[in-house]
Amino acid sequence: MKIREVLDKKVGDTEYTRFMTTLPKDVVKNSNLLGKELRARVGKGKIILEEE
Repeated sequence: MKIREVLDKKVGDTEYTRFMTTLPKDVVKNSNLLGKELRARVGKGKIILEEE
């Protein structure tokens, strides 16, 4: 897996980007987080997704 930087939109000279990654299907299904609001935080060099 990689984190990709993707151009979201460009307004004048300003570019707005977002970051995307693709998660494995079985990991998402087993997490029971599909369709829920999540928040992200960083801890010890890891990106952690949690339910709000």
